[in-house]
Amino acid sequence: MKKILLTRLPEDNCEDCLYFQKRGFETVEIPLLTLKKRAVEHSFESLVKQSEWVFLTSQHAAAFFFQQLRKTEFETKKFAVIGEKTAQILLANNVVVTFQAPYPTKKHLFEAFAACYLEPTTILYPKSNLADNAGEAGLVAKGHQLFSPILYDNYFPKKNQQLLKESLLTQKITAVYLASPSLWHRFLAVYRKTDLKEMPKLYCLGQTTRQAIIKDGFTATLRNEA
Repeated sequence: MKKILLTRLPEDNCEDCLYFQKRGFETVEIPLLTLKKRAVEHSFESLVKQSEWVFLTSQHAAAFFFQQLRKTEFETKKFAVIGEKTAQILLANNVVVTFQAPYPTKKHLFEAFAACYLEPTTILYPKSNLADNAGEAGLVAKGHQLFSPILYDNYFPKKNQQLLKESLLTQKITAVYLASPSLWHRFLAVYRKTDLKEMPKLYCLGQTTRQAIIKDGFTATLRNEA
């Protein structure tokens, strides 16, 4: 049976496991990341107070956000989320979603919000250390005031790097599924340390990851085309 490597955290793999198993793959899970909440400083609480809106672009950002604050500190805020999984974290915390992106990407969240809310406002966008600044300038250009503190760190543990290398050499991985450019870069760095001559078939979640793969000289198939 063909083997596909899933590279996200186990709790994020449920749908992907079923999706690829239905397509004849045996799934192997090796997270190429670990997330760690940063200690909140007083400045973070101050930014929350100053903001009318909170933008949450992943379920992990949402979970860490609610761990950091008491309900009284955010109960008057309006929340914009990237997709259904993030919205579910809000519902679990008894928080109403005011705005949800039409498609689950940061680009669509920022652009749709800017199109719907023309009056300048204040936005808190807590993110990971790896998050880029794409789309932020567009909101600022529309007159919105944007605060984007680092809420948590995303890193690649050495034990997982070693596990990945051993699995590539011993398990005959025929395909890899990658959901972000950072996961691709981490996979590629370990792959290049092996003596393997043939890259496994690459599947990715969206165009941003696909473009990162293409930039490095490889090809990738979108998940929904598998």
